[in-house]
Amino acid sequence: MLVIGKLAPRWNVPIIAHMSGDDALSDRSVFPTLGSVALTSASEMARATLTFLQLNNWDEVGFVRTSVNYERLSMQSLVNLLKKRDVKVNIQVEFDPFASAEEIMASGKLKQLKNNARVIIVEMGMDIHAATNFMLAVHRSEMKTDEFVYIIPWLAHLNDHYPWEATTVDKQEVKAAFENAIVITAHGYDKKFFDEFQMKFSQATGMLSSHYATLAYMSLYDALFLYGLALRDAYEEIGGYDVHQNGSFIWSKMTNRQFIGATGQVLMNNKAIRVPSYATYHITNGTLRIVVEKERLLYDMTWRIPRDSVRLLDSSKSRSEHSLASKSQSSGSFSGSLGSKNVVSAKQATSNGVRLAIKRFQQMRNITFPKSELKLLKELKLTENENLNKFYGICFNQQNEFIVLWLFCTRGSLERSEHSLASKSQSSGSFSGSLGSKNVVSAKQATSNGVRLAIKRFQQMRNITFPKSELKLLKELKLTENENLNKFYGICFNQQNEFIVLWLFCTRGSLEDILFNEELKLGRNFQVAFAKDVVKGLAFLHGSPLLIHGLLCLQNCLVDSNWTVKLTNFGTESIISEKLYHNEIKLIVDEGGEDEADRLADRKYVQQAPEIIRELVTRKTLPPGSQPADIYSLGMGGFSCKWVVAELMEMISMSNDDDQLIRPTFPSSQGTESYNLQLLSCIEACWLELPEMRPNIKKVKTMVNANLRSTGKGSLVDQMMKMMEEYTSNLENMVRDRTALLEEAQKQADRLLNSMLPK
Repeated sequence: MLVIGKLAPRWNVPIIAHMSGDDALSDRSVFPTLGSVALTSASEMARATLTFLQLNNWDEVGFVRTSVNYERLSMQSLVNLLKKRDVKVNIQVEFDPFASAEEIMASGKLKQLKNNARVIIVEMGMDIHAATNFMLAVHRSEMKTDEFVYIIPWLAHLNDHYPWEATTVDKQEVKAAFENAIVITAHGYDKKFFDEFQMKFSQATGMLSSHYATLAYMSLYDALFLYGLALRDAYEEIGGYDVHQNGSFIWSKMTNRQFIGATGQVLMNNKAIRVPSYATYHITNGTLRIVVEKERLLYDMTWRIPRDSVRLLDSSKSRSEHSLASKSQSSGSFSGSLGSKNVVSAKQATSNGVRLAIKRFQQMRNITFPKSELKLLKELKLTENENLNKFYGICFNQQNEFIVLWLFCTRGSLERSEHSLASKSQSSGSFSGSLGSKNVVSAKQATSNGVRLAIKRFQQMRNITFPKSELKLLKELKLTENENLNKFYGICFNQQNEFIVLWLFCTRGSLEDILFNEELKLGRNFQVAFAKDVVKGLAFLHGSPLLIHGLLCLQNCLVDSNWTVKLTNFGTESIISEKLYHNEIKLIVDEGGEDEADRLADRKYVQQAPEIIRELVTRKTLPPGSQPADIYSLGMGGFSCKWVVAELMEMISMSNDDDQLIRPTFPSSQGTESYNLQLLSCIEACWLELPEMRPNIKKVKTMVNANLRSTGKGSLVDQMMKMMEEYTSNLENMVRDRTALLEEAQKQADRLLNSMLPK
């Protein structure tokens, strides 16, 4: 491997190591076109061992290693790492790899080991079987007490059985010798991955492969898959059927990528070397258990909850309770809670009779907690305060689930309580106390690192990779900043079967939410400011490397807390539509939300250009946009927004199949609300059928700035403050109405109670 790896750069061909994790391979000056998908490497195993030592605060160790070929093992790298971390190596002993247990005992080195070390790292070879004779020797020498900890790095799984399952040894003695030992090995060696691949390989070839051969085939499959991905990307970028001859270029396409392989998730770093994932096991009674089970002795693990003790509550029962509550309200009786219908939406469970609110996640691989998180969880378990909910615990590493449990609060969250109170006060005719409280913000929300985000969630149907063109677009999106453009935050993908697009959250919702909200009486000044913001945002996009928006509509024009319009979802809609078209993702629609999603799509598409609609109808997916298409959408909803779209939707509902062309008409306004003919002509020019006949954004911007002028004094915030003063004058009426509501409810409750009591 080392020789071929050195020759490969001279031939300018890529080479992928799929089994070898030799440290020498990481030298880029010698192996510039070499990548590696090996499950483990000596250097990464050394880092995993160091991490486990640091987790337990062990700062003195002893080494046991083989006397030959030790340079291929992790201990060589571990020595240097321990020096940097101030971990002292008290003693280092060597044994012949073929020495028997008796010969090891007779050497006298075990006595030296006993006098100098309590944490002993044993690496007699690549496989755990190489440590069998040493473990037998320490067992017979009575060095297997609670004073000693034996850590065995397991680099390669050469056999399909454990040392104590071999037919040539005393199974009970070997099992006792390995009892309580710590084993560190790569996560990709999990039996689940192995069994799945072996079954598929047998079905495809009709042959049964040995244990070691199957592991080799799994790694070889990952290597071929990586080469195929790199070759595809190289061909897409530069084309030509001789692209495979450019080894250094193909190697560059192997860097900084990830995919799901036969051995689990494969993460490639910037040197085209796989980043391994390790698991630490504790041997008890011949079985390997995750070391977290043993950490009960080292840390307070009272927060860990057995999965078997948690019973999920039936959601149908919760729905029936809600229906009963709503029925009692409709009949006029007092139910004891305001707006109880669907107030509590938290998923629930019980554990030992305690009612809990839970968050469930699918666990993709075995989980271990660093020491900092263990301390945090312990503090959470001990923290108690009357204004803090009680943390109950976490279920993990059981049934492939990760469940966070808190005590259940019956009245739900404050956000939902406020929503139910507002909706009840609105139904009674009282003032709700918030501007546009009726479904103003309809975006699904999330937080990441304390940042409030609006999200679009999709179900991921298969593993996703982005072509280079989309990666360039996403990079530009991340770098683009303007006061009239919303900030693109990022995308989550290839995790938990979800594809999530994230943008910064704007508190006041979209232009559609505001302009069609009957509670908000926004005058000409606001519409002028909104129109100018939309035009400025689109002008910046058309002059940037992004070039287009792609799906401009009222729903994609957001309003922030300062009443500034910010365009959003630019660029990402084309990526999403391609993923939907190729069945890579599927929109997640809440129960009963299909009709609302369809209506939202209709309102978006009615603002798009005819050429976009035609291709949308033909291809069943949103085509790539263009600048003339953006101009059409701008004319439809950007600055002629309220009266154009509203009337157009009404005209469509009244149209029939004989109508060939539908265009909205302008209302006849007089006085201060009228618009001059030059501006109206510009709007109509934006609607022209031929894309090349529509004006460009520079001409539209000039026309808007010349003909749209505000009439009020002060900024939008000043004008909104005046509006707030008018609303504030009604607060006394609101309080009086709500007080009357509560008094009436109390009287109903008293009457109901009196009727139930015996007379």
